[in-house]
Amino acid sequence: MTEAAARIQESRELAVLAHRTAALARADFARAVAPHGVTPPMARVLLLLAEPMPMRRIAERLLCDASYVTGVADLLEDAGLAERTAGTDRRVKLLAATSRGAEVRVALAGAVADESTVLRALDDAERAQLRVLLGRLLATTDAPVEVDALA
Repeated sequence: MTEAAARIQESRELAVLAHRTAALARADFARAVAPHGVTPPMARVLLLLAEPMPMRRIAERLLCDASYVTGVADLLEDAGLAERTAGTDRRVKLLAATSRGAEVRVALAGAVADESTVLRALDDAERAQLRVLLGRLLATTDAPVEVDALA
């Protein structure tokens, strides 16, 4: 095998492993949130609502379009888990967890941690090393990616 072919093969293997790992994390998350009566998008938004947050900031944190957050906010409001409020600048809408939403948020946080293959399969040192390595990979790009985007 030539050096170029070996590099292509290694690149492909690493990409496949990264893709499968991301799919595993998504599956873990979906399994964790299902018993709480929310969809993964609803859970991702609710987990960000430790305090009221502008809808645009939620979109930035989730790496998605603001119109997507509007749809998820509608679902959370319909479920009684969140409400829109005016911020200090009335043009900015904040999304805030209701008291019921705050309870579900706490339950979700525990469930997500309990279902995390990464937390179960890797020890503290390995997770720290993985965090550093993934951070180095993300630091090589200009794309705006936040660590908690999959929260």
